Amino acid sequence: MSTTGIDHINILTNDLEETITFYEAVLGLTRGESPAAAMGIQGAWMCDAAGHALVHLIGNAPGLRLGEGRTPGQSTNAVHHVAFACAGFDAAKARIAATGHPFHVNDGAYGLRQIMISDPNAVSVEMNFHGD
Repeated sequence: MSTTGIDHINILTNDLEETITFYEAVLGLTRGESPAAAMGIQGAWMCDAAGHALVHLIGNAPGLRLGEGRTPGQSTNAVHHVAFACAGFDAAKARIAATGHPFHVNDGAYGLRQIMISDPNAVSVEMNFHGD
């Protein structure tokens, strides 16, 4: 067995539509259908241009087993951030600036360019641009 990368991240949210809008506007992901809908669970899969669901979103609701003991928007403590490999630094920076979401740029750190931003659920998102 070998591990070749991260398949997806799963985020529990109290505001599904705001979180969908964030990942569309900031990362350029596209809303896809969540298979959990067949079980009555609100959610969306946020997909890249190839259709791979990188971010799974689950709408928090009373009685949702996945949400037991979890409070969206609270610190995830040990998980510091989630990083995405990205391309098109200047276009991404302009797109994010247009959303009004606060962000921070690390220009040249670790031999790459980075944009740091938090989603509506206090998930720290790192966008890495190699050779951009």
